[in-house]
Amino acid sequence: AYGLYHTVAFIESNTTPTQTVRETRFDKGSLNYRMLQSGIFGPNTDVYVDFRVDAAKHLPNLDPFFRENLQRSHITQRWKEAGMQPDDIGIICDVDEVYTRDFLLALQSCDVPKFRRGQDCHSPEITGMGLKFQLVPDFTFPPGNYYPRPQTVIGECIDKIGDVNVHKPGQRNYNGNEEERLIGKRLKNLKLPKGSMYPLWQPWDFRIMQENKVFEDGGLHTAYHLHNFFDSFEVLKNKYTTYAHGDGHTEKPLSSVKKIQKSIETIKKQYKDPKEFDNVKGRKPFLLDDKLYRIARIQEMMVEIQAEERKENTH
Repeated sequence: AYGLYHTVAFIESNTTPTQTVRETRFDKGSLNYRMLQSGIFGPNTDVYVDFRVDAAKHLPNLDPFFRENLQRSHITQRWKEAGMQPDDIGIICDVDEVYTRDFLLALQSCDVPKFRRGQDCHSPEITGMGLKFQLVPDFTFPPGNYYPRPQTVIGECIDKIGDVNVHKPGQRNYNGNEEERLIGKRLKNLKLPKGSMYPLWQPWDFRIMQENKVFEDGGLHTAYHLHNFFDSFEVLKNKYTTYAHGDGHTEKPLSSVKKIQKSIETIKKQYKDPKEFDNVKGRKPFLLDDKLYRIARIQEMMVEIQAEERKENTH
């Protein structure tokens, strides 16, 4: 995506989605912040990191995904301040989810019916289908088992960008719970009389709708999901302990976490001669196409696996 984004907006919080207190890592002046500002997204891309305090700290039992999406709700305000217009497109994604470059170029230059002017905003989104890489480039999910991310909506239909006088706020599903009153869910099956205008889309709406999934010719992917590409298993453990996808077991060995068991098995089989990446059909991330990198990455993870196994054997 180098050179294609106008604005990149990150949100950092003082807690994880499970209310675990965390240290901020992207304060102005920090090495991480300077890295984001170094031009890695392109010479003319503005990059922002906005900090937020947990708005639901009084609700300890709040579903972690609600807390996560409360954090996302600040993104559209940054887009507005950055000058986003109704004919711009907005992408909501985690940092490990990205469209292929060719698909981004197509979204920018092609006549996309969902992005034409005069939308009623009932279903103005496009969902990419992500090829998922797990831990290493040489462990991918099979073709057809794609991950429905990221989501894109035309600015005309985005909260704080579109015209709220035309697209008036609508009913949201709160299920009568105090926790859900903070944000609520967009009604998926909302049907208004013909000619009606639907409400603008909030960031969580992007994530839950996923109605217009787009593939390349041949049913191939239009995005990538670089899942769990952490530097160490300690960081990975922290994710599974304290974030929305966590399992709550701080002492649980990673080898027993179902979500990564198969990844570990694949690394053990392939670490001397990784080959799975070569069999990927369709487009591939440029960096991962470097075999030296792929070998280095799988060997790095093998060192982590061996260290983890030694710890398990000492208990």
